[in-house]
Amino acid sequence: MKKIFMMLLVSTCLTTASYAQVKVEEPEFAEETLLLTSNTQGVKLSRENGTVKTKAGASLYLTGIGKVKSRLTLQGTKSTSQVKGSTETRLIVKAINNETDPNSFINIFKFEIKGKERRYQLAEAGTLSKTETNNLSSVDYKAKKYGKSSYLLVLEGLTPGEYGIVIGDPNHENTKNSMKVTTFTVE
Repeated sequence: MKKIFMMLLVSTCLTTASYAQVKVEEPEFAEETLLLTSNTQGVKLSRENGTVKTKAGASLYLTGIGKVKSRLTLQGTKSTSQVKGSTETRLIVKAINNETDPNSFINIFKFEIKGKERRYQLAEAGTLSKTETNNLSSVDYKAKKYGKSSYLLVLEGLTPGEYGIVIGDPNHENTKNSMKVTTFTVE
């Protein structure tokens, strides 16, 4: 019992240390994201325009039975924003305010590279199977309020690859921003 308590205490202290030492100014505008390079510096991540593509399998056309997949795609196989792999990656994401649980509107995911594009499967529906949405390769993170209207996100153990962040507005639907994707590469 003492051993479990000590492990929880150490884990809590390390996580708290990740948040407590950061002294970086919030991004200027809502939906901008900074990647922390130290406790006092961060770099703004690039935002790209995404496209949603929907494709049906050949069997759906031939037999009427099959699947339809919707994917968010970005041109190119790499982001212009790069980060060295480490045990934790820290981001500051500015929102309209920081009163809402960020897990309800900030989605972080790993892209699959196919040909000359990065893609992330948004949904899959089949004629003989259930519909699945937005549950493929999502990245978990820990979050704390930061500054007046931002969140400090801590992502642990990211594997090398291409990542995307989609930030929704929890208070207003904005279809223009749903195709804006903040991207970064973990080397």
